[in-house]
Amino acid sequence: MYHFFVRRHLRKVFARLNAGDVAFITRQFHPNAVHWFAGRHALSGTRASPAQIDQWYRRLANVFPNIRFDIQKLITAGPPWNTEAAVEWVDQARDRRGNPLPNQGVFVLRLRWGKAVDFRVYCDTAQIEKNLDILASQGVAEASGAPIAG
Repeated sequence: MYHFFVRRHLRKVFARLNAGDVAFITRQFHPNAVHWFAGRHALSGTRASPAQIDQWYRRLANVFPNIRFDIQKLITAGPPWNTEAAVEWVDQARDRRGNPLPNQGVFVLRLRWGKAVDFRVYCDTAQIEKNLDILASQGVAEASGAPIAG
């Protein structure tokens, strides 16, 4: 029964992410959480403070203001103090001219009592780099910014 509630909560989190509710999203992280994104681009790197995680989600919202993540598969396991989740997704985003900027990937999370303590993003890094390059060429400065890391 516990995993039913975890999956329902994660679907709510995705709905709020799709709505651009950065404040809600950042409240889902434990104060000592680690947030990591694969690759070498403006969204990559490791963040280990609430301020950096908040800054990263604000950058995501600025770079991809209408991004939508569609959950393909959601798996959870473990007890409330050490729950693991994997979320397979396909995203829908557009450049500033309305052209699609697709990507897909997996979020791997570890939760402690409902708060994310470890969050990892695995996606097609070649595609995200291409998408960010397109946005940078359209004047989106944060698309070519240095990773938010520390």
